[in-house]
Amino acid sequence: MSESVRRTEIHSSEAIGVVFEPLIESDHFAVMLSGSSGGIPEAPARRLAENGVTAFALGYHGAPGLPSDLVDIPIESLARGIELFRARFARQRSVGVVGMSRGAELALLLAAYLGDAIGRVVAVAPSHVVWSGLKAPGPGDRRTTRSTWTWRGAPLAFVANRADIEPVFNERGLRVDVYCDFTSYEPAEIDPARIPVERSAGPILLLSGDDDHMWPAAAMAAEIVRRMQEHGRGGDVSNVVYPGAGHMFLVRDFLPPAGAGNAPMFDFGGTAQADEVANRDGWRRVVAFLQGSRRLSGMETAV
Repeated sequence: MSESVRRTEIHSSEAIGVVFEPLIESDHFAVMLSGSSGGIPEAPARRLAENGVTAFALGYHGAPGLPSDLVDIPIESLARGIELFRARFARQRSVGVVGMSRGAELALLLAAYLGDAIGRVVAVAPSHVVWSGLKAPGPGDRRTTRSTWTWRGAPLAFVANRADIEPVFNERGLRVDVYCDFTSYEPAEIDPARIPVERSAGPILLLSGDDDHMWPAAAMAAEIVRRMQEHGRGGDVSNVVYPGAGHMFLVRDFLPPAGAGNAPMFDFGGTAQADEVANRDGWRRVVAFLQGSRRLSGMETAV
């Protein structure tokens, strides 16, 4: 445990998670969200706190006391946790949200649905649409025919993974970006599921790699930019694409080493060198952005 942060476990009817606070009082606050693997994302939240941002690793599935499946998760359940964080740790200020992959999808939805409670949004390997839900990690096909999220009791419109498409196995593991081939969908299947990112109260930072083998994050980030521009919000979105980087570049430091018994079974894409470059640059951008700087953001392909 770093001596530069204070750790507080939260386990209540409103939320399950862990808050990390810098020992020196901070004026910057963010909620950290996991992806489809679920659990409580303590390691990346701690890193934010070590860099001066009070961070709440907020669970929403895949941890004790939470749903095991990533299916029909009420956005209101996240809202309750965020309100607890704002009241107890953030002096009722708006808070940032950081999410990766399915967590990035959720982060953008929270910004669209929760108004001024959410300030700055960091979406890493993002999606511009809501996707169908997933069963809990384990053997077998995780795909479902239900939405991932609900709002006021109703499922959000979603893009369904094709049942007739099979993943690709290679020496690095399971490659699943074939599920997200947009050329196999009609516009009428995609448009209702688009996330209304233009409703966000604050600015958005998008980070992705152009060799993502989980889903086409860079292309979906471009769709988010396009929608923001179409609604007159082009100045409120920054999009950075890392050449040669894969899906997990921002959290590569927290993954089990390759070959370990609990190592991921997926081919995330990217080279080790490109992921390392994206990791270093990405964390600098995330921290600067959450602390209110646009200096390290912009529309660009990082090199």
